[in-house]
Amino acid sequence: MNNNRLSFLILLLIIAIITLILTVAVMTPLISLPASYLFLDGIVCGLLLATLSFLLKEVFRYANHKSLPMTQQIINYGALAVLFVLCWVGISLLVLNILLPEGTINFFFPTIPIRILIALLVYGLLISLYRSVFIKEQEQGEDVNIEVESEEILNLESHEETVTAEKAPEDELLEHVAVKNGQKIDLIFINEIISIQAEGDYVMIFTSKGKYLKEQTMKYFADHLPKNKFVRVHRSNIINIDYIQRIELYEKQNQVLKLHNNLQVKMSLAGYKELKKVLNL
Repeated sequence: MNNNRLSFLILLLIIAIITLILTVAVMTPLISLPASYLFLDGIVCGLLLATLSFLLKEVFRYANHKSLPMTQQIINYGALAVLFVLCWVGISLLVLNILLPEGTINFFFPTIPIRILIALLVYGLLISLYRSVFIKEQEQGEDVNIEVESEEILNLESHEETVTAEKAPEDELLEHVAVKNGQKIDLIFINEIISIQAEGDYVMIFTSKGKYLKEQTMKYFADHLPKNKFVRVHRSNIINIDYIQRIELYEKQNQVLKLHNNLQVKMSLAGYKELKKVLNL
């Protein structure tokens, strides 16, 4: 942080020196005054530009460049340009009027248009520089925040699963399931689950509100869900008997379940026998 401040102070000093040199070089052919007066003009313009550059940097540091529409950004930049030009040209002439002998300021009035042009060019360069620097910093900050939030969510979910696995005995039943939903964590209560379907190393949990992907095994849910409510009718499917609409013959000796969420679940022979036992058929 201190290195950044030192670098910026060095940059302001360089800006002031360059402005001093350019001011003297530009104004010498336009004003018939002693070199000391022109040198003083360069010093005033350089110091004032360095100060305005610092203030402009602070404005850009705390501005939210990505949230405003383009029209509003153009208006804001235009207003800042007017303020920047008025401050640089107006204050520099005011200071020169105070420091130089009476009446000398009249020699500087014809240079106002060229001063305004220089001020606009410098403002444009500063705007381009600060926009590129601070927008990039904001994007990097957002990426870091997203990564931190995602890591915290994953840690919380992992911690919850670890605690459940360590503290709960094998026959302890689940009351709810935690699933990640974007940048949030949703809790699904057991009575909301319609069915659970295997998806490789994950499972898809179907509820009346939607479906959720969970990194967990089918065996885990088969062991930790109430066996009087949930039946593993197939190696890839567990269903909640409260959501069964009907059982239909699919093929010879094969049945299919129709559930409330319009899902159709095939049953294995072993799964059908287990379901009949739970349903007392």
